[in-house]
Amino acid sequence: MIDPQTQANRWIRAMEKKNRIQVIKLTESTYLRTLENCIRVGNPVLLENVEENLDPALEPVLSRQVFKQQGRLLIRLGDTDVDYSPDFRFYVTSKLPNPHYPPEICVKVTVVNFTVTPKGLEDQLLVQVVAHERPELEEEKNNLVLQIATGQKQLKDIEDKILHMLAVSQGNILDDTELIETLGASKTTSVEINSQLAQASETKTKIDTACEGYRPVAKRGALLYFVVADLAGIDPMYQYSLQFFVKLFNSSMDRAAQSQELGERVEMMIRVITEDVYTQVCRGLFEKDKKLFSFLITVQILRMERQSIADEEWSFFLTKGGFVDENDLPPNPAEDFIGKSVLGGLRNLDALGPFHGILESFRQETEAWREWCQNDSPQDLKLPAGWGDKLNAFQQLMLMRVLRDEKVVAAVTIFILNNVGKFFVDVPAFDLASSYKDSSPLIPIIFVLSTGADPTLYLQNLARDMGFFERLKMISLGQGQGPIAESLISMGREGGDWVCLQNCHLASSWMPELEKLLESHQSLKLHEEFRLWLTSMPSKVFPASVLQSGIKLTNEPPKGLRANLKRTYEDLTEEEFNYFDVKEEMEDRDNKSRAWKKLLFGLSFFHASIQERRKYGAIGWNIRYEWNQSDLLTAMANLRMYLEEQSEVPYETLRYVVGDVNYGGRVTDYMDQRCVAAILSTYFCDEAVRNDDYRYTEDGKYYAPARGEIEATRDYIDRLPLLDRPEVFGLHRNAAIAFENSETKYFVETIISIQPRSGGGGGGKSTDEIAAELAADLASKLPAVLDQSSNTSALTVAAGAERHERG
Repeated sequence: MIDPQTQANRWIRAMEKKNRIQVIKLTESTYLRTLENCIRVGNPVLLENVEENLDPALEPVLSRQVFKQQGRLLIRLGDTDVDYSPDFRFYVTSKLPNPHYPPEICVKVTVVNFTVTPKGLEDQLLVQVVAHERPELEEEKNNLVLQIATGQKQLKDIEDKILHMLAVSQGNILDDTELIETLGASKTTSVEINSQLAQASETKTKIDTACEGYRPVAKRGALLYFVVADLAGIDPMYQYSLQFFVKLFNSSMDRAAQSQELGERVEMMIRVITEDVYTQVCRGLFEKDKKLFSFLITVQILRMERQSIADEEWSFFLTKGGFVDENDLPPNPAEDFIGKSVLGGLRNLDALGPFHGILESFRQETEAWREWCQNDSPQDLKLPAGWGDKLNAFQQLMLMRVLRDEKVVAAVTIFILNNVGKFFVDVPAFDLASSYKDSSPLIPIIFVLSTGADPTLYLQNLARDMGFFERLKMISLGQGQGPIAESLISMGREGGDWVCLQNCHLASSWMPELEKLLESHQSLKLHEEFRLWLTSMPSKVFPASVLQSGIKLTNEPPKGLRANLKRTYEDLTEEEFNYFDVKEEMEDRDNKSRAWKKLLFGLSFFHASIQERRKYGAIGWNIRYEWNQSDLLTAMANLRMYLEEQSEVPYETLRYVVGDVNYGGRVTDYMDQRCVAAILSTYFCDEAVRNDDYRYTEDGKYYAPARGEIEATRDYIDRLPLLDRPEVFGLHRNAAIAFENSETKYFVETIISIQPRSGGGGGGKSTDEIAAELAADLASKLPAVLDQSSNTSALTVAAGAERHERG
C-alpha cells in the first residue's frame, strides 16, 4: 500500500486489532521471527515503512509458496519449513509518495494507492468542519447512513430468501402456500423499507446541502495541506504529517471568532486557518524558503479558488514559454534594451490571449517601455501604454519575468502583499515560549540548524524562566553517546526533566534507535513535564516519523533589514529598553537614557546591516562571516556597561570594543576590518545621539527614532520599506544585480523542482497537452533526415570539384 499520509496504516491497525495484528519493520533484527510465529498461528502482520527494495527472505511469503506435506500446509521461510495458517494476512505499507517497484514484485502483490487526493482530503476535512460546527447534523447524517445501509441489507436478504424458495420449490408454484405468503409479506416489507429509504435519502440530501455551506473551509484546508506537503521536495527536514495538519486545522477552528452569520463565520475560519498554517510551518523553514512558501500559498489560492491563473499562464511564468529558435524571432523593435532572450519571451507572450499585441505596443510606445525597463525599481511603476489596466496582477508578474527577470522576487513580494495581505510578507518572530506551549511529552521540539545558528541560549533562557534550568539535561551526540542519551531520556520521562540531544546528524547510526524509542512512548505513561529537544543540521538520515510528529524551528537571522530590526526589538523587553529611565538615583539620567536608546537602535541597525551585506557576495565582504545573535547581545551588554560607568559617552572606546573586538573578532580580512569600523562609525557618533534630524542614509528613510516608548520604535520599524536598496548598506545600486539574478534563479528552479506533485488549476491546456505541443515544436526544428543515396553522390561531386580547383 502506497501510504505517504499513513491513513492505510491506521486503518489496517484498527481493522485487524481484534485479530492481534503484529507490526514489524525491515530494520528490526527479529522481524523474521515475528513473521514466522504469525504465519503459524494465523495472526495478521503489518510490515511498515518499506523502501523500494524488499528483503529476498520475504519472497516465499509474497509468492505464496505454500505446499502440502503429510496433510499439513507448509511454507519455507529461510531454511525452515513453517506451518501455514489460512487465516494469515500480510500487509505492506510504504511512506514513499511515488515508489518504483520492479515488475517481479508487482505481479506477486496487490498494489493499492492510498495517497490522499485533493477532493478526498476536502471531503475528510468537511466532515471535521461539520462535526465541529454542527455536531447534531453530523450525528444525524451518520445515523441516516446506517439506516440506509440497514434497509438495503434487509431488501437484499428478502430477495435472497425469495430466490432460495423459488429454487427449492417443487410442483406448481401457485400451490405453494408458504411461498405465496412469503411473497406477500416481502412485498409489504419492501414497500415500507423503500418508503423509509426514500425519506432517509431526502433528509440526507437536505443535510448534505446544509453541510455544503462549510465546504470553502475544507477546500482551503486541502489546498494548504498540499502546499505544505510539496515542501518536502525542497528540503528533507520540511516534512509534516497529515495528523499534524488535521490537529492544527481543528485548533484553528477553535480560535476563529464566532458569528451567527454562516458566511461571516466561514470567512473567519478560512482566514485563521490560513494564517495559522503559515505561522506554524514558517517557523520551521529556512529564511530562503519563507517567501517561496507565501508565494505558493498565494498562487494556489488564485488557481484553485479564484480561478484567476490559467495553467498556461503558470507554465509560462516558470519556463518563459520554452525555447525559441533565433531564426523564428520577429524584428526587434528596440535593440538597445531588448536582447534576443527577452525578444523570444515577448514573442511567446504575444501568443497568449491577454498579451496579444504586446510586441506591437513595443514598436509604437518604445520610449515609454524603455523608461520602464531601465528603471531601478520597475516593480513599483505602472506598466506603460495602458497594459497596467489590461493585465491582472499575475499577468504583470509574467511580463516582469520576461523583461526584468532579476526583479521577479521583489515583484513577488508586492504580488503577495496585494493578494493575501501583509501578514504573509512579514516573517513570524522566533517565539520559543509559544512553541513550548504547543508541545507535549509525546511531541519533540526540533531545532533545524544552519551555519552559525545556535539556539542553546534561547533554550537555557526559557528553561530558566520556566524553572527547569537545573532539570535541563544536554548531551552532544556522536560516537558512543547513544546509550547515554537513552539513559537521559529514560530518566527524563519518569522524573519530568527536559532532555536536549544536540547534533543528531552526527549520530546517523543511532537515529533508528531514537525512532523506536519515541514510538515506544505512545504506549508508556510519561511525566507531564517531560520534554525532548533535538537539534540537527538538515539530514536525510533524520527519522521521517520524528520530523512529521515534532515541532520544527529554525533560528536564522531574518532576511531583510526591516525583518532583522523587527526581530531584535521583539526580543527586547520593555525593562531592557527603559533601563536608564528607572534609575532615579543616577546623575544625568535623561542624557544617558537618550544615548542608550539612540545607540541601541544604531547597534541593532549595524548588526542587521553587516548581516545583509553578506547576500551581495564578494562585493559585501571578502569572506562570509557568521555573525549571530550572541554578538548582538554581548555588544548590548558592553554598551549598557560603558554608559552606566562613564559620565560621558565614550564613543571611541565603544567603536573599538564593538567594532574591533566584539564583531571584529570574527573578521580575518584586513579590508573587511576597515569596512566594519567605517560602517559602525555611521551609527556610533555624537551627532547620531544629539541630533534628531541625523539620518543613516541619503534618502532620509532610516534613522534612530526620537526618544519614546518601545512601541513607538516598533511602529517605526514596521513602516520601513519591505525591500532594501544596496545604498542602505553603503553599496552601489549595481551591487544588487548578481544577487537578484541568483535569488530569482533559486526561486524559480525550486518551484519547478516540486511541480510534478502539484495539482492543476481550472481552465487552459492540460499538462499532457502542453508537453505534446512542446515535443512537436522541438521536432519541427530538427533538420531533415539525411538521405544517404542522394547525399553520397553530392559529396562525391563536391569533392571532385575541390580537387579540380586545387589542380
